[in-house]
Amino acid sequence: MTASGQTIPRFHVHGTPAEVAAGVAAARVDREALTILFVSAGYDPSELGAALVAQGIHHAVGATTSRVIGTEGIGDTGVTGFHLPLGRFAAADVVIEDAASIGLPALREEVRKLRKALDGQAGAGGGHLFAFLLVDAEARCEERLAALLGMELNGVPLVGGSAGDTYFNESTRAPASTPILYRGRAYKGAAVLCLVRSETPLVAYCHNHYVPTDQRIVITDADPARRLVRTLDGRRALDVYARKCGFRKAPRESLDFAPYPLMIRIGGQYYARGTQRIYADGTLEFACALETGLVAALGRPGDMIASLDEMFRAMRAQIGNPDLVIGLDCAARTAYMERSGLTAGIAGLLGRNSVVGFASLGEQFNTIHANNSFTCLGIAPFR
Repeated sequence: MTASGQTIPRFHVHGTPAEVAAGVAAARVDREALTILFVSAGYDPSELGAALVAQGIHHAVGATTSRVIGTEGIGDTGVTGFHLPLGRFAAADVVIEDAASIGLPALREEVRKLRKALDGQAGAGGGHLFAFLLVDAEARCEERLAALLGMELNGVPLVGGSAGDTYFNESTRAPASTPILYRGRAYKGAAVLCLVRSETPLVAYCHNHYVPTDQRIVITDADPARRLVRTLDGRRALDVYARKCGFRKAPRESLDFAPYPLMIRIGGQYYARGTQRIYADGTLEFACALETGLVAALGRPGDMIASLDEMFRAMRAQIGNPDLVIGLDCAARTAYMERSGLTAGIAGLLGRNSVVGFASLGEQFNTIHANNSFTCLGIAPFR
C-alpha cells in the first residue's frame, strides 16, 4: 500500500486481558509504525508492554489514565490508540527517565538527536512537523519541561498530556506506580517525547469552554514548586475560593470546583487553572504552578458542547475532516461533563471528529502547561 492510500488505524478495546488488548492493537499495523496508546487504570502497564512486544509491537508509547477516549466513546476501562504508518509518517522518539531534573543542555541534545534521526528516515517528506509529549503527572515538572521544549522546538507545534489515574480515585487508593509506557517498559517519573513528520497538514488547538468573569482573586501566599496556594486575598484559600464560587459550605472534593477554574491571561488568551486536591488546613493544590502576587479571574462554564463544536468547525475549515485528532482532555473537564450529563453529547462529537486520547492531569501546548483544557492536534486526510 502506498502512503497516499493509507488512513490512520485506530483501536479501542474494553476491559479485556492485556494479551487480548495487545492482539487487537496489533491487528492492523505495520510492526515498524509508531503506536500511541492510552491505558485505563485497570491495566498493569508493564504487562501490557510485554504483551505488545510479544505481538511484535516494539515501537509503542503510552500513558495511564482514568478515562480513555476512542472509537467507542469515553470510558473508565479499556485501551485506545492509533498507529502512524510508515510512508505517510516518519517518527523519532526518546524516553526521558528523570523528567523533573533534566536541564536545558540535555533537552537540547535530545531534540537535536530526534531531528537528526527524523532527517535520516525515508518518506514523509511533506515537512509537516509536530511534537507529542507524555509526562508522569506526579513528577510535577510540566511547566518547565514544556517551556524548555517549546523554546527548543522553535515553532514546531507541541501537544501533550500528563499521565496518571489519580483524579477520580479515592484518597486511599494508591496511584498507578508506572504511568508511562515506552517500547515495552513502564516508567515512573518519566516523559516521552515524539517528533513526527506528516505528509498531510496539521493544526493544534488549546481549547476550553470557560468564560472569565469580572471577579478577581489575588494569590497572596503560594508555593509554585508544589503547586500549592495557601491564601487568596489574604485569607485561607479554600474559604475564599468557595465563597467566590457561590458555595455555602466549602467543598471537600476538588471535583466540586471543576466548573469554576481560575483564569490566567497569557499572550491575549485566557488559560484555566483548576484544583487537584484540598488539604485539611484549607490549602489548595492546583494542576499548574501559581505564583504569589498573580491576579486571576474566576471562570464559569460556557456551553461545553457548542464551544467544542465551534473549535472542530474551525479545524475543519483549516484542514478538512481530520483523519485523526489526538485529544488531551483535562480530567476536570471530564468530571464536569459527567456531573452535568453531557457525556453522550461530548462522546458523539469527539467520535464524529476522529478523536483518540485520554483524560489528562494537565495539558501541554507549545511552551505552556495548560489545565482544564481540551488540547488537541488534528491531522488532515489525503485529498
